[in-house]
Amino acid sequence: MESIRDRGVLEPVLVTPKDDRYLLLCGERRYLAAQKLGLESIPARIVNEITQKDEILAIQLAENLQREDLNPIDQAKGILAFIQAKHPDLSEAGNVYNVDEVMSDLVMYNRRPESLPEQFASTVDAIIQISGKAYTSLFRTISLLKLVPKIQDVISTGKLPVSQGYIFAANLGSPDFFTIFDEIMEKPVTNAVLEKKLTAYKRRKPKTTGPKPIPIKKRVEGIRTMKSSIETRAGMYVKSDLQTFLEELQAFTSFIEQQIETAPETVTEKKPGPRPQV
Repeated sequence: MESIRDRGVLEPVLVTPKDDRYLLLCGERRYLAAQKLGLESIPARIVNEITQKDEILAIQLAENLQREDLNPIDQAKGILAFIQAKHPDLSEAGNVYNVDEVMSDLVMYNRRPESLPEQFASTVDAIIQISGKAYTSLFRTISLLKLVPKIQDVISTGKLPVSQGYIFAANLGSPDFFTIFDEIMEKPVTNAVLEKKLTAYKRRKPKTTGPKPIPIKKRVEGIRTMKSSIETRAGMYVKSDLQTFLEELQAFTSFIEQQIETAPETVTEKKPGPRPQV
């Protein structure tokens, strides 16, 4: 409103004829500000009659992405909204087609596009053409929306470089995520240092809880070696010694049978704890 009060509406709003009126395509904020200021008219650019929703969305996306005041978060939200509006049917269980689903499909678009609906690929192609972004840049832009509002806000205001926003978004599983964020907001670092901090946990050696058990295969080999040793020394052992050894083996066999009853089918490695919700 202050800008329009001082200089007027410099950039015309975009409209298209609809029935006996006009449909506002782009410039809602300018239009509402002018209304509040009591202006009777504002400059408008009229485009040929457009009725297809897809065309309207494409024009709105193109206009919004060309705004000079558009920050990376608004840009990401605009692209996501465009995809959601074009593909409401791709959401699961009737929910909104969310960021995680969109990013998952973008990965498939890059790796196996044939596995996706043709319409989705066409939408991504259109966004790449309209925005001038390469696929990688498009993916990283949308990934910013996985960050908590606190971090999105500092990216929007320029207090955190968008390049570092990408690094945070790619390392949501870092156990020191928020500590590192607070640190660099106090004392900025380079991208390389930030990435090193966020990925340090991946280079830490896992703590061992005790010695690893000797593989059963080696235990079996030991029994076979013992059998071979007794065979080569046949006649050198007295009956009482062999009887005592047999009783020990029978007791051991009974123990192993008990272990079989309680042992799991498979043994899985311990997984890391849950990732923090970011």
